[in-house]
Amino acid sequence: MAKILVIDDEEHIREVLKQVLERAGYDVCCAADGKEGLELLAKQGADLVITDVIMPGIDGVATVQKIREKFLNTRIIVISGGGNVAPQEYEPGAIATNAYLASARNAGADRTMTKPFDRRELIDAINELMKEE
Repeated sequence: MAKILVIDDEEHIREVLKQVLERAGYDVCCAADGKEGLELLAKQGADLVITDVIMPGIDGVATVQKIREKFLNTRIIVISGGGNVAPQEYEPGAIATNAYLASARNAGADRTMTKPFDRRELIDAINELMKEE
């Protein structure tokens, strides 16, 4: 059974992801920020990390960089809110979200996803990444 670490500063997001992933058969632990997530990863390890990108303290991009420095085989999915606007609308938050996700990919994230996403989409992404090992 693959072990997944969820890092998100929003408690309800952590809880929902934990429930969804446990129902899918994964062993899941959670952290409220990048610092706590990196500490948990060092102590307990994980096959895959799902991290929010915009968090206080150590943001998702820095978290990805630190994971890539020390845990080369750990798969990483970076998630972020925003981006759900009609094409004709100007939404600075959506642009910032896309820039953060692009930075996360450049830092070494294996996948990026914009919230909200479908449960099946997340499980499929995890399954694909776990097969690549």
